[in-house]
Amino acid sequence: MDPLIVIIEDDPVISELVAYNLAGEGYRTVVYRDGRSMLDKRQDIKDVSLFILDIMLPGMDGIEICKTIRGITAFKNVPVIMLTARGSESDKVRALETGADDYVTKPFAVREFLARVKANIRRYVSELSEDPKIVKNQTVSATSDTILSSGIILDDIRHRVFRNGREIDMTNREYELLKFMMKNKGIAFSREDLLQHVWGYEYAGETRTVDVHIRQIRIKIGDDGDTPAIIETIRGRGYRFNDRERLQ
Repeated sequence: MDPLIVIIEDDPVISELVAYNLAGEGYRTVVYRDGRSMLDKRQDIKDVSLFILDIMLPGMDGIEICKTIRGITAFKNVPVIMLTARGSESDKVRALETGADDYVTKPFAVREFLARVKANIRRYVSELSEDPKIVKNQTVSATSDTILSSGIILDDIRHRVFRNGREIDMTNREYELLKFMMKNKGIAFSREDLLQHVWGYEYAGETRTVDVHIRQIRIKIGDDGDTPAIIETIRGRGYRFNDRERLQ
């Protein structure tokens, strides 16, 4: 069955444009004009592969809807792309901090928009196929080792992160970004590299989303400016995950 995409957009011109182009790529779509309508019918939404949310919506805005989606077990790890107005930098940051995986600025190029949709769905489907717990909701044996570095424990079997005995709550994209950097500690990656490896984008577009996710991870793991930093900014390059224990 073709992937289902839920669109929440109150502008009929934009929603029809989005739905038309997605249908042309083989996706099923359902459109809601406001978040409350979608949430009232969430029990009827099965196997959704992506949410596309406008930020400026009547009643609940897109950021509040995204926050609510992240609190619903069935939707917790489903990727979210936010549609934002050009120039609203604060809205972009708030959306990413709330748990959105990415944003697309209106007016947008259809080709780039479809590329981001494909990348998010491809990665989400891949994560489902690699994690039988999510699909079958049953206990499985370990398929990879727990990652330990800089006082951080990343338990990839249970999808949990700990530091100093405290569990850290992370969005799915924050978790995947941290895991990638921990598995490749000591290597400096550009923002474009991280977009390709973690988001699955074949070309970068805007890289602000990487900076916001890195900042959120730093806050959550308590990367408080000690030297060396756990996640270090490499001027002219990007970011590197340091193993503090080995550097001391």
